[in-house]
Amino acid sequence: MRRLAPFAIALGLFAVTCGGISIYKENNMKQACEKAESLVYYNGDVRNSCRRALGWMLGETSIPVFGSSELSASDQVGYPRSLFKEGNSDFNMVLIGRGYMQSLHHAVTLGAMEDLLPDTNKKAVLILSPQWFTAGHLDSGTYASRFSERMYSRFIKNPRLSYETKKKAADRLKILLKEDPRQLERIEKYENLYVKKRLNPITWLEMNLYDSFMDFRQEYVFGREVKSRPAVRDEGRVKAEEIDFGLLMEKAGQAGKEACTNNRFLIYDEYYDTYVRVAEEERRGSDTGGSYQVSPEYEDLRLFLDVCKETGTEPLIVSIPVNGRWYDWTGFPKEDREAYYENIRKICEEYQVEMADFSDKEYEEYFLKDIMHLGWKGWVYLDEAVYEFWKE
Repeated sequence: MRRLAPFAIALGLFAVTCGGISIYKENNMKQACEKAESLVYYNGDVRNSCRRALGWMLGETSIPVFGSSELSASDQVGYPRSLFKEGNSDFNMVLIGRGYMQSLHHAVTLGAMEDLLPDTNKKAVLILSPQWFTAGHLDSGTYASRFSERMYSRFIKNPRLSYETKKKAADRLKILLKEDPRQLERIEKYENLYVKKRLNPITWLEMNLYDSFMDFRQEYVFGREVKSRPAVRDEGRVKAEEIDFGLLMEKAGQAGKEACTNNRFLIYDEYYDTYVRVAEEERRGSDTGGSYQVSPEYEDLRLFLDVCKETGTEPLIVSIPVNGRWYDWTGFPKEDREAYYENIRKICEEYQVEMADFSDKEYEEYFLKDIMHLGWKGWVYLDEAVYEFWKE
């Protein structure tokens, strides 16, 4: 008995500690839930990998919008955070993604959280960037830095997804995570359990305990991270149906004109001065062999659409153009750009999904703000397209 006493005391202390952490975590999560509106445009990795957090903001009055670095904009006219007053609106675009998050990442995320979307209006938006569709594509390190194992665990366990879709995703991940052996080992264990159906009780127990601990840890970190965030300021609630998109477009054009004053490419001044001016002559004609026609990204896009089809999610695919003035300057072939746009159209036709095709805006003033990111007018075009898609 004396030998068992220290063990019993240690076990009791461990239980008390775990209980205390759990209570602390739940209190933080409760406080975060009370600030759910302020989190709608809090586009961070912790929020985007936490199903419980996404569940607070995905509902009848919102739609998930997947994209990459353009989602970190700060435009005060058409950018959703500004237009819908930080979530103080009867309609919101829940922005999910940042730089180097592309079709594969979003396919996994959608497959992990599609059950959180309302059955009555189960929709999602994917903003495509032409720059995703290179032959070199993502390198292993870049993808690993954005990969969410928590979302992948949910994705691979989703009973709505077919063997083929899960296998395709697993095969892609094994290539892109090859430089992270520990993570790769877990990916292979998930594949054996939930794709190949090789039931190993020890592995099953190991991975379920691991998942439970990591979900707990993630909620703890999320709750702590947002605990001090201020609530949304009450500046009057936005009614989306009352937005005058024509007037908004005029304001966007004026904002773009004021921001782009020192170059022929209609790139905003600060970006041009920082990244373009010193290399302008050097870049002239430098992309004459450029192409977006051959890339693994096309199959990753198909994977996203397969996830949509199998989960009953209706997607809107947004085709963003390049900056025609800059691409002409660098010599990137216009014929190849047109071929890329047509490739996207054909894939959308193949899957019979809706598309917001802005490929004819290469030369429209202030549609982009630099050489690739949505600008003042681009956001207004997108806001209106997404709102109309959501209303249908």
